Amino acid sequence: MTRRIILASASPQRKKIFEALNLPFEVAAADIDEQAIRDPEPGRQAALIARAKCDAVAARERLPARAGEIIIAADTFGVFEGRMLEKPRDKEEAARMLRALSDSTATAYTGFCYRDAERGIHESVSVETEFTFRALDEKEIARYVEIFPVTTWSAAFSPAYPYGMTLVARINGSFTGFTHGLPMEILIPLLRRSGIAVMP
Repeated sequence: MTRRIILASASPQRKKIFEALNLPFEVAAADIDEQAIRDPEPGRQAALIARAKCDAVAARERLPARAGEIIIAADTFGVFEGRMLEKPRDKEEAARMLRALSDSTATAYTGFCYRDAERGIHESVSVETEFTFRALDEKEIARYVEIFPVTTWSAAFSPAYPYGMTLVARINGSFTGFTHGLPMEILIPLLRRSGIAVMP
């Protein structure tokens, strides 16, 4: 029997990495107020936001308690020197973020929620990745914020895009959690627990 898999995110990066699993799925972005969910511990906050997205899609789809659908949700943001780096309001704020990150180390937190009510699986966790930027000069920063959609990305950059990758010197932690906002090292074992064969 084919299971209905719902990716509760409109992120093109998450969609792209999920497509690598070669499984049928549908996108149903969650409509929640992420700003209303706050926790002093960033990892827990990311997990709470992901869980809220998962629950919002389940409620909107009116899924019963033992529904066969699988819902997958995630949320990613960066933290630098104790400050959350969300999507910048404009190019000027984006430039300030990149200037601060230049030749510095920050942490990306990805909250992840997986709901398979039929099999009683409801995981809500977070993963973190420490990343270090190479040194950026003012000319490069100005050019970057001018040609890329920096206001659509947390911390004003996306490592899923080719040039975004070149900004990062090294990482330590969840690779796909950082690059695409979806920790495949957690997702694939959960899909297998749900009885779904994951193959290339």
